[in-house]
Amino acid sequence: MSDDVRKGITKAQFNEDNANILFAEIGITAIAVGVYFQSWFWGGGVLLALMICLFIKQIAILLILVFSVGWAVAGYFIGGIFESSQASIVLAILGFLCGLGANISALEWTKDIGDTKKSGTNT
Repeated sequence: MSDDVRKGITKAQFNEDNANILFAEIGITAIAVGVYFQSWFWGGGVLLALMICLFIKQIAILLILVFSVGWAVAGYFIGGIFESSQASIVLAILGFLCGLGANISALEWTKDIGDTKKSGTNT
C-alpha cells in the first residue's frame, strides 16, 4: 500500500470519528431545544434543519463556529472549578481550538460522503 493511500485512509477514519462528535452536538442541541419548548416538533425540526445545514457550506461554517464557542464556554466553566480566571481563559481557548479542529474535520467527512461525483471517471 502506498504511503498516500495509507495517509488518506487514516485521515478518513479520523474525520469519521470526529463526525460522531459533530452529530452528538447536533443531537444535544435538538434535544435541548425540544425540552425547552416542550415540543417534539421543535426538537425534530431543529435536528432536521441542522443536518441540512451541514451541506450548505456558508451555514455549516457558521454552525461549527457556534459549536466551537460552546466548547469554549464549557472550558471556561471547567476552569472556574479551579477558582482561577487564568485557568478559565486557557481552558476556554483550548476548548475552542479543539472543538474547532474536531468540527472542521467532521465537516470534511460530511463533504466526502456528500460528494456524488465518482472519482476516476470522465463522465
